[in-house]
Amino acid sequence: MFAENLSAFLTHPITATVLLMVGIIGIALELLFLSSGLLALAGVAGFALYFLGFYLAGFAGFGDLAVFGIGLVLLILELVVPSFGILSVLGAICLFGGVLLASPNPTDAAVMLGIALLVAIVVIAFAIKTFKHRGVWNRFILKEQLTTDKGFTSNPDRSYLVGLTGQSITPLRPAGTAIIQGERVDVVTNGSFISNAKEIVVVEVEGARVVVREMESKHA
Repeated sequence: MFAENLSAFLTHPITATVLLMVGIIGIALELLFLSSGLLALAGVAGFALYFLGFYLAGFAGFGDLAVFGIGLVLLILELVVPSFGILSVLGAICLFGGVLLASPNPTDAAVMLGIALLVAIVVIAFAIKTFKHRGVWNRFILKEQLTTDKGFTSNPDRSYLVGLTGQSITPLRPAGTAIIQGERVDVVTNGSFISNAKEIVVVEVEGARVVVREMESKHA
């Protein structure tokens, strides 16, 4: 008697739809946010109760459970061996296939599954928007911006060199090295040649590129 009542409750369209919602949302959020298995456990419980109801009613058989089980295994493999979504798609197909096969009326099951999917999409979209900083996609992007105010610089800022004078210590053809305020600096000219030991002045700094020109000779 208890089994019959439990079966009737679990296979009721509303109950079955809610269980499918829990199953889809739980497993999908687990794949997206990796919650240490808690969401996956809730999802599996939802699907398990769905199948239990139809099993007690005598409709779900070993084959249906096997198809569903294969789907779970594929989804678990996706967590361990990322396949760019291939295993997830195959797993979802098996899960939904098992859901349809377990029902005595696949059409009714498809309707319940469709409603559950629509609600799940809304919930999942909300979760992604709210907890986007915790998603698995953050593993593939730089989490912290490398900004100057945090102490990160792509190149030393040498804009202070503009206008300063120095001396070439190698020929500039047009690149070479100069001494500017006692510091060895890699410099470049605008195309002209400057020989060694010539007075130079910094005319421009573009990132790591320090542009110089030869100082004009002074006449008395």
